[in-house]
Amino acid sequence: MRTEMMTILPIALFSKAWQFWQDGGVLMVPLAILAFIIYWTALDLYYQFNQSRLLKNDPSVLPELVENSARAEGGIGEILQFCQENVGNLEELRDRFQEVRVAYIPRIDRRIQFLAILVSASPLMGLLGTVMGMLSTFDGLTSHVGRTIDLIAAGISEALITTQTGLIIAIPGLVMLYLIQKRRNSLHMLLVRLESLSMQSFERKEGVPAT
Repeated sequence: MRTEMMTILPIALFSKAWQFWQDGGVLMVPLAILAFIIYWTALDLYYQFNQSRLLKNDPSVLPELVENSARAEGGIGEILQFCQENVGNLEELRDRFQEVRVAYIPRIDRRIQFLAILVSASPLMGLLGTVMGMLSTFDGLTSHVGRTIDLIAAGISEALITTQTGLIIAIPGLVMLYLIQKRRNSLHMLLVRLESLSMQSFERKEGVPAT
């Protein structure tokens, strides 16, 4: 009995999901593609943040890592070695950190902007489905004698389902966008702090006043 229930339940869920998909109309395919691109982009950005391991370091150990960049591992070690190696003055140190920021931040910002556009487009596409569903409803009220009820029901289903689907896609997308933006800001502040600590370290070692 339990085995039969475990077999019947997935079939019933699939059947209900398929009916939901059909009732949503032609815009369900673009909405599915949009959802795939949104979540793929967001997860890829998360993967990039985790891969670099820049944000996994304890902020309290940053001064020590700046003083001895050979002990730094991962992305921070690469940044410190690039910025500090064979630096002759503070201006050159600033320029190297600026290169690092240009390598990281603008690329992330472009993808965040792209993700924000897609997330904003999701409820608008759902609204388009609402308009199309209402047009189908009005068409059923004015023509197709004998099929009026079926056409009205189909139009209302399309209007409601596409709106619901657009919101279901957009709400998690907004949460992911916020978390990614927060990580982007943390990365920017990390680079600023590394630059400040590196300049202070350079001053102490070389006896050069900050300009």
